[in-house]
Amino acid sequence: MIEYTTFNSPIGKIYIAAVKEGVVKISFSNESPEELENYCQKHLGSEVHQGSDFTKYAKQQILDYLEGKSQSLDFPVIHLNSPFRKKVLEAERSIPYGETRSYGEVAQMVNNPNASRAVGSANAKNPLPLYFPCHRIITSNGKLGGFGGGLNVKQFLLDLEAQNR
Repeated sequence: MIEYTTFNSPIGKIYIAAVKEGVVKISFSNESPEELENYCQKHLGSEVHQGSDFTKYAKQQILDYLEGKSQSLDFPVIHLNSPFRKKVLEAERSIPYGETRSYGEVAQMVNNPNASRAVGSANAKNPLPLYFPCHRIITSNGKLGGFGGGLNVKQFLLDLEAQNR
């Protein structure tokens, strides 16, 4: 069984979908509950029900992070992605809180220096934003680039981390 919960946060509404073993998807308010449900059914083939047993721990960690009380997330996750995208997102978890890297630097981190665009694609398809901190990835000229939750959310997260470093 997959369960999901919805809650308000400093960056707007957040949805978390999880199974007993871990969180499978985190979404922001620009993604509908139906899109979250479709993702879960596509990747896990199971019905999605509202609940908080599997999501409680992740929800509290996310709220603590967004309120500047915590600098890391360590709840269990199930990473549903291609091997390359997993490699990119895992590499991004090693970027210290409050720091940024360019798409090109991340491509070098995964030993594929010509894969800047593929790194961008991996970030665009990141099913677990915040846990895999793709908001820390910016363009080589220092601009924000893109972010699934919106550029205002990306800026909020970067500012939050800069203030609490």
